[in-house]
Order: sequence, then C-alpha cells, then structure tokens
Amino acid sequence: MIKGIFFDLGWTLMKPETGDWMLTKKFRKYYPLSVQNKVDSKVWNQALALASQPLIDHHLMSTREEELEAFTNFYYDLCSHASLSITKEIAREIAYDRTYHYEKYVMLDGARELLETLHSMHIKTSILSDTWPSMVNIIQELGYEDLFDSYTYSYQYGVYKPNPILLEAALKNMDLPPEECMFMDDLEENIIAMEKYGVHPILSCAKNPSFVHPTIPCAKEPLDILEFIKLL
Repeated sequence: MIKGIFFDLGWTLMKPETGDWMLTKKFRKYYPLSVQNKVDSKVWNQALALASQPLIDHHLMSTREEELEAFTNFYYDLCSHASLSITKEIAREIAYDRTYHYEKYVMLDGARELLETLHSMHIKTSILSDTWPSMVNIIQELGYEDLFDSYTYSYQYGVYKPNPILLEAALKNMDLPPEECMFMDDLEENIIAMEKYGVHPILSCAKNPSFVHPTIPCAKEPLDILEFIKLL
C-alpha cells in the first residue's frame, strides 16, 4: 500500500514558462533566439557547459542572495564564452528576474488537483528536486506550500540527484518504509536510483507524452499517478 510519494518538480509538477529553465523571458529580451542562432551550435553548447560548471561545483547554498550571485556569473560567463556582448549589470538584471520572480514557472495541468486528492487520501507528499533557494519562495507564491509534507532540495546538500546523500535525506524526511513510497521524476536515472532502496518508480513523460518506457510505468500528466496507486 502506498503511503507516500516523492515528486521531482521540473516536468513532473511544473514546467518553465519559456520551455527552458535557464533562458528566461528576461534573457530573451536581451538575447532573442535569432541572436543565439547566429552563434555556432558547438560554440553555444561549449559556452553553456563552461558557464554551468560553477553551478555544479558550488551548489551548496542557503539564500537567494547567493543564488543571485551564482546566476549573475552564469549569464555573464555564458554570453562572454559565446562572444555575445554583455555587462555585469545586464547579467545581474537577468539573474535577479530569474531569482525573484516566480512567474517563470508554470504548474502542470492537474498538479494541484493531484496533490489535494493525495492529501484527502492521507498519502504523504514530498518534493525531491534539484533546485535553488528561490524555489522555497516560488512554492509559497504559487500557493502550494501546504500541499507537501516534506522538502528535500539539492542546494541544501550541495549535490544533485541521484547522489545517495540526497536520496537518503529524502527518505529520512519522508519517514516511511521505502516500499510504501513512489517517486515520480522525468529522468530515468533518478527513479532507478531510488528504486534500489525499494521505492516504486514512476517516469514522468509530461514533456514527451508519446514516450513509452519498456519496463517503467509512465505518467503523461500528474493525475495519471492515481491509477498507479491503485495497482500497488
């Protein structure tokens, strides 16, 4: 019997307004897709990788101010490596918008209904997500704070899924036997890692609803998880 469900956020319960987590509307104001397309794709991908590495290496943080500084450097480095003109002021403006404005994230259809239904069924819900300090405020601004029983965010531990440190922290926060839990994530490697602890895997296919995994149950939309609960 399922008594708890872990949820990733991106493409599981929410999606980015522009379709990209990093390249927000404010970024596109200064650097439209037509500008990006003038950059050789190999150069762009290399610039993105170089700019992202510090976010991977220095992920441990606790405040939005730290996040703002990290993303100011990210946008400045990204454009610099891609030979696009940018100033620290512009980079900070883009980063500030990304850090302090919650409209950049949109909840998937059925997400609230699902969470409210699970609470009515007395099934515990938990966020297990690779994200940043601003997500705490975003969840509050969107009005979802009371719909979760626990939260495990990567920035709190300085590591990303599927690092065991993060997964084991999530299991501790849930405080239920793993075999009584599900985990829905859009990345196969993450749910497989949790499955090793005994957690039942659900692959979120909200980004690509036509995808069918040969062995892992796929949820095309959040509400699909209700059907999987009935099977366990």
